[in-house]
Amino acid sequence: MFSDDAFNKNIHNDAPTGGAGTLIGNWAEERVLKEASGHGRTIPQRHVPRSGLLEDFTKVPFETRKGDDTFNRVYGPKSDHIAQPASRTIGQPDRHEGKIMGKGPKETMMHAGRYEVAEAEVLAEEEEIAKQAHVRRWETTTGLVHSKPSELEAEKAIHGRKSYRDEILHGPAPERTRNIDNQGLEFPTHAHYTCVEPVTHARVALDDPRLRSDVRASAASGVNTFGKNSEFTKPLLEFNRGLAKDEELETMYNGLQSSQPLRHIGGHQPRGPFEVPSLAMLKTQIHSKIAEVWGAYGYVMLRQRLFDVGNTEGFVHKDDIVTILRDELGLDNQEVTDTALQVYLGQLATMKKTDVRIGAFVASLRPVITQKQKRRVMEAFKGLNPTNGEIRLGDWLAHLQDEDLRATVVTAFGAQDESQVAGTAVTEPVFTELLADLAPFLDVEALLAV
Repeated sequence: MFSDDAFNKNIHNDAPTGGAGTLIGNWAEERVLKEASGHGRTIPQRHVPRSGLLEDFTKVPFETRKGDDTFNRVYGPKSDHIAQPASRTIGQPDRHEGKIMGKGPKETMMHAGRYEVAEAEVLAEEEEIAKQAHVRRWETTTGLVHSKPSELEAEKAIHGRKSYRDEILHGPAPERTRNIDNQGLEFPTHAHYTCVEPVTHARVALDDPRLRSDVRASAASGVNTFGKNSEFTKPLLEFNRGLAKDEELETMYNGLQSSQPLRHIGGHQPRGPFEVPSLAMLKTQIHSKIAEVWGAYGYVMLRQRLFDVGNTEGFVHKDDIVTILRDELGLDNQEVTDTALQVYLGQLATMKKTDVRIGAFVASLRPVITQKQKRRVMEAFKGLNPTNGEIRLGDWLAHLQDEDLRATVVTAFGAQDESQVAGTAVTEPVFTELLADLAPFLDVEALLAV
């Protein structure tokens, strides 16, 4: 039984006529298949030489004899499938999902295109939502329901009540001009912030004779008011101002008596070797253009131009301001860029989204008047004998000698002739604003020669 023809050893000799000899079962068909293909259905069994197993049972044969597996030949190779009842297989995911193509190449391409379009639309929508989230909202619930009346229609309360709480707690109100000469209150807004010292209690106290003794400060011999001066505490071996330290210090202190420790360096350029854009530089560029085009009455002319294009409440659109600066003043984009101008105007738009209060814009742009000039304006207003806090514009115009200035003031109040505005009531804030518009290019003392 070592081959498929083990029982037919004389298969060619048994049949005298060259027949098949003795065959069992379908061996005849098996032989025909083997002669045609060269292989039989079963693995031919051949003798494997012994490897000395009879003498040494630990040895392993050199080769393993291949045997015929009837089950694999009849039923096929075994699979790893484990039969399970239908009660367990219902509801389980299909293991063959995706193996059979359900969509063709065209549908797959169309689906990818639709996905890209949908993703682009979603990203655009999210970008718009993020942009809207950063937009400054000016609408309120009350503003949407109720309309704000014009400020010109506002009236003072007829039955006003006066509270004396502050007088009871702190005594009578002091005179406003009592500390107006204090240089510690000076703060030039048209200068760069690195060249200006802020208003602090120490600066105000340093210029007040009643509070100066409470301030701890060394000799102001440097750039800053409260810069440290170590000449007094420096040892003799390190003192390099002279041989006699006491005499040199006395000379230094005497020289500082005529100095101005509360001064500001000023200027629109930052301190140090820096060249960066700043708000002070923008104001300086516009200020020089106003002086070049409109002359000494430039800020009065600017206020009049703004009121011509503004509304009745004193607001003007940002685009109208840009038009005046670009067209009438000739402000070039190289001098002041559109981005810097829009940022500056956007910071002033605090009440409305696109409108700026005219008074706030002019007050921010022009150089501020000094404390001494402000005191002089208040004294001049009192010298005109105000009644109920108001004076007549004609009383002040009568003291002006410059005809061009008088015509400019009359035009600023919306009239053509002086007689039309002679009886106009002017309060102290309006009078101060008018003088502040003229102070940048004119002498305040000459304007207040009352």
